Amino acid sequence: MRTLGAVLATAIALPLVGLPAYADPAPDGEFAVSDVGTNNQIAPGPDGNMWVTLQGANDVARIAPDGTVTEYDAATITSPIGITAGPDGNLWVTQNGGVARFSPATPTTATATAIADIADPRGITVGPDGNLWTASGNKVIKIPPAAPATFTSFAATGVVGARWITSGTDGNLWVADFGGQQIVRVTTSGAGTPFVTGGGPQGVAAGQSGQVAFSDPGTNPQTVGRITTAVATTATPMADPFGVAFGSDGAYWFAQFAANNLGRLTADGQYSTLPLSAGSGPRQISAGPNNTLWVTLDNVNKVARISGVTAAPGGGTTTTPTTTLTKKPKKKRTIDTKRAKTRFRFAGTTGATFQCRLNMRAWKTCKSPKTYRLKPGKYRFAVRAVLGPVKDASPAKYRFRIKR
Repeated sequence: MRTLGAVLATAIALPLVGLPAYADPAPDGEFAVSDVGTNNQIAPGPDGNMWVTLQGANDVARIAPDGTVTEYDAATITSPIGITAGPDGNLWVTQNGGVARFSPATPTTATATAIADIADPRGITVGPDGNLWTASGNKVIKIPPAAPATFTSFAATGVVGARWITSGTDGNLWVADFGGQQIVRVTTSGAGTPFVTGGGPQGVAAGQSGQVAFSDPGTNPQTVGRITTAVATTATPMADPFGVAFGSDGAYWFAQFAANNLGRLTADGQYSTLPLSAGSGPRQISAGPNNTLWVTLDNVNKVARISGVTAAPGGGTTTTPTTTLTKKPKKKRTIDTKRAKTRFRFAGTTGATFQCRLNMRAWKTCKSPKTYRLKPGKYRFAVRAVLGPVKDASPAKYRFRIKR
């Protein structure tokens, strides 16, 4: 393990070009990490930190909210690419020939699972069904977190050469298919519907109301786009848009390598840019806690933090977080001890934190998994995702009973 001091860059509060002053995101730090490659991805962890995969001697790096970087070398992880927080409270990465999972508390102790169909490791996401999903080459792969060796590989979705996968708000998976020049919507039963984009899309991110956005540096001119029922594109000539994330301001954000900036695309197609450091080469991007974005800088082996990614007051687009219970106890349970260990796992909108409560008591900040030791009785559990100032208005709820 190697700890790096936070390298704080001068915070240059550059307003978004073409946006009113209330939208005031700004780059406020660059933090050194080693060996961040083109395809290395970044994601929020269940511990409130950001995590990024690496290509050198170390495998993953944890980046605290203040920018402190800690790197880890795990014996069972080699050249990881995709990374996501799983519904089981672990972080999951894709690597050549399989996946690996580790607790954020013990990153060097990772458990690997062989999946031969992952010959070209790419992104990984938690699907609407609570399983992990990745796409590699022409295959879309479902991975149960409790038993990853029992994966299911779908080879008839129409995907040709996958680059990214995301879980949509419409209950489907969406794949950026570079090889097929398309975005493919895939059901959890493995049925694919193509949306032809041309070029070679690299990234895709889910927004609200079933909409997704994608980056396509392979078109001429290069484009970013949106899909609800049809493809709509916006030209970004010579920008090289690559990674894409849905921000807490309700807009899509693109890491644009050649232009050294971020592109911002609203759900209705308004486009603007935010400059980053000259020559930095932004490549992958993720929403983080507290209205932030985190961007890998390919050319300088750093990660940049963007703060102030909030919706316009009084009517701007606002991200409404959603919450899903992915594991819960039996409805009725009989025990022969004084208390029963009762565990819940849950997931929600990317970048969200969580609040839990039991039997209508006060909401308290919590993390997945949440464990209680409960006496016999009737219980009502609830959990809600929180994204910036916005709380899920429809918390996930569950009633259960413990008897002796």
